[in-house]
Amino acid sequence: MVFDDNRLLFFDYEHIDSLEDVTLSLNPPSKKGPCLFVDREWELGGTRAHCIVEWNGEFRLYYKVAMPDGKPLLALAVSRDGINWDKPEIGIVEFNGSRANNLIPIDGCQPNEVCIFVDPIAPDEHRFKLICHNQAECGMYLMTSPDGLAFKRAQGNLLQFICDNNNSAFYDPRIGKYVIYLRGWDRSGGPPPMHARRSVVRAETDDLFKPIPYDNNAPDPWPVSPKWTDIVDGGLRRINKELPMVLGCDELDPPQGGLYQGAVVQYLPNAYLAFPSFYFSYPFPPEGQFVNDGVLDIQFASSRDGIKWDRSFRESYVRLDLPDEHCTKQMHMLTGMVPHGYIINQYRVGSRRTHGEGRITKDTKVEHKTKIGDPIAHRLEQRLDGFVSADSVYTGGTLLTKPFKVQSLSIRLNIDTSASGVAYAALLDENGVLIPGYTLEESDRIQGNDTNYVLTWNGSSDVSRLRGKQVRLLLKSRNTKLFALYS
Repeated sequence: MVFDDNRLLFFDYEHIDSLEDVTLSLNPPSKKGPCLFVDREWELGGTRAHCIVEWNGEFRLYYKVAMPDGKPLLALAVSRDGINWDKPEIGIVEFNGSRANNLIPIDGCQPNEVCIFVDPIAPDEHRFKLICHNQAECGMYLMTSPDGLAFKRAQGNLLQFICDNNNSAFYDPRIGKYVIYLRGWDRSGGPPPMHARRSVVRAETDDLFKPIPYDNNAPDPWPVSPKWTDIVDGGLRRINKELPMVLGCDELDPPQGGLYQGAVVQYLPNAYLAFPSFYFSYPFPPEGQFVNDGVLDIQFASSRDGIKWDRSFRESYVRLDLPDEHCTKQMHMLTGMVPHGYIINQYRVGSRRTHGEGRITKDTKVEHKTKIGDPIAHRLEQRLDGFVSADSVYTGGTLLTKPFKVQSLSIRLNIDTSASGVAYAALLDENGVLIPGYTLEESDRIQGNDTNYVLTWNGSSDVSRLRGKQVRLLLKSRNTKLFALYS
């Protein structure tokens, strides 16, 4: 969880009673360019950044590297601010006669892609959880570590399916269970030849050391993959309806579209955010040039329970780069964020190649040479709590919140009026009656751009007499963006 408090975010109407000439707007982050580069010999076989984890006041960015023998290892970068990253000498794995490197052993396993999280309820020996998958290793499985610097595989598999791509996994204290968002294939429609769309499905369990339950009698299952017929009893196949789909395309999306790699985070106890890749697929040969080809950008979705998701904002959260930059054809968001001061750091990987570029047939192996200076991860900068804002028009508008509990001695707003905007605030009781001393007429002018703007009435910010009570905020403003409320 990124924050564990009572802040009110306005990415939906959960905390909004009424709006007049105010609309909710998606706020894309600023692109800050690469923040981590290939600069070590052991990274030249290829890298893939996966996730960010906080541990003991430090942030860790885990990425995979391909060793000369073809087997993968993990590698680690660390940061205090999410902007400047270092590669520590962990001293465990030997490479070319030296242990002076940032490599992390993974018990001889060969995961395709991984998600690592800190488990707040686990015993110390299993504090770090790593969820990964590989068809050759019978699907999805668990690895654990006491310190996140060396992982051991747990017995068995969590799911014996073709899971594919980056998953998002975490312990959700709101429901007391582990949650995994993973790749699904929706067979209800989509472009040929598969006539299906990428989607995000959700699994939950209270024990990651046991197989995850799913609907074994779900209708319209995928056929077993011919390549993985004998790998497990019954073979491996894709997921359709065996697990519930929570993110997928619908009639408002292009028919060529698909959503996957959800990059889901629990931002607050009752606020979940996702940053899935939108894949616009191109036709297969002979109509198209390559197999499984297309372009990808990043969208935004939100939820209050992690199950029902809102995609009201269909525009791109992160758009493709200009031709002289790195992510011109495809990108994925990494799971995890780094708050720092006024901002939230997010991270993406991307490419100048389309998804299937070079794949003439489905069996074509395409190799891409990695060189010193290539980016491993790119930083995005979002305003603190700034993903969506309630924006008043230039001529003015009003917003009234639903009741919330006053828990501190002042009420603060994450707000931006800029110079041509202005706002005034009033407090009402839970029945909508103005509270004397906190009316619009007594409100001091709100003007400026601040993530922690303290409201005052007649020069005083004191709301101590309202502490513990339910109140509403009435905000009258013009040309103003309201991001969050802190009470």
